[in-house]
Amino acid sequence: MRAALFGGTSEGRRIAMYLSAKGIQTQVYVATEQGRDVMPPMPHITVNTGRLDSDGMVRVLYNEDIVIDATHPYAAEASKNILSACARDGVRYIRLLREEQAADGMTYAEDISAAAMLLKGTEGRIFVSTGSKELEKYTVIDGYADRLTARVLPTEEARAKCRRLGLKNVIYARGPFTEEENLKAFADHDIRHLVTKSSGRTGGFEEKINAAKRLKINVIVIKRPTMEKGLSFDEVKELIDRIRSGSDDIHT
Repeated sequence: MRAALFGGTSEGRRIAMYLSAKGIQTQVYVATEQGRDVMPPMPHITVNTGRLDSDGMVRVLYNEDIVIDATHPYAAEASKNILSACARDGVRYIRLLREEQAADGMTYAEDISAAAMLLKGTEGRIFVSTGSKELEKYTVIDGYADRLTARVLPTEEARAKCRRLGLKNVIYARGPFTEEENLKAFADHDIRHLVTKSSGRTGGFEEKINAAKRLKINVIVIKRPTMEKGLSFDEVKELIDRIRSGSDDIHT
């Protein structure tokens, strides 16, 4: 049995460790060096770094028995391309979902653009923990360069974007962060609004929400893509075991 695994995420690391322990030859695909760093050396696991378009995915997946998509919950375009490539070659696609945590008293927005519009008429400092990819969508907010505090990965790509947008308050760091670390960051920057994705337990979501509640900060949560359907970590492990034993048809 051969497997391909997408995702430089904590879920991806956990399922890679399981595949390794089962002796399943697995090609792991991560988009960035940061994703590669998530994956420690493991027997039977080969890590490939670099972004693949849909044609590239078809080229590398055609000979695999199963493909496990453990990309970030908000990487909707990547999941769409992986699913499409699997459909073209008839390869079994398995979506590994990150557990989502409910939060009371939050405002939910469909996407980052919607969150920025909600903040457009507000006052006070805004803490953005939604990554660097769509930072430009916050520029609709009056005085965004002064009002925003963005916490992003310490990559040159992120640094270049923050410089280009003229952001004056940037925290370059890799999470997840503890509640106390969040509390200090929010207090140090006099934050009144927090924008976060529903990143789940492994993404430090609860620690951010708890810190925000302690400081009475208004929280806006970006909803997860509605297309998200899949299996939990334990369900994926069970499915792998069934496929290996022949009790689950690999092509269904």
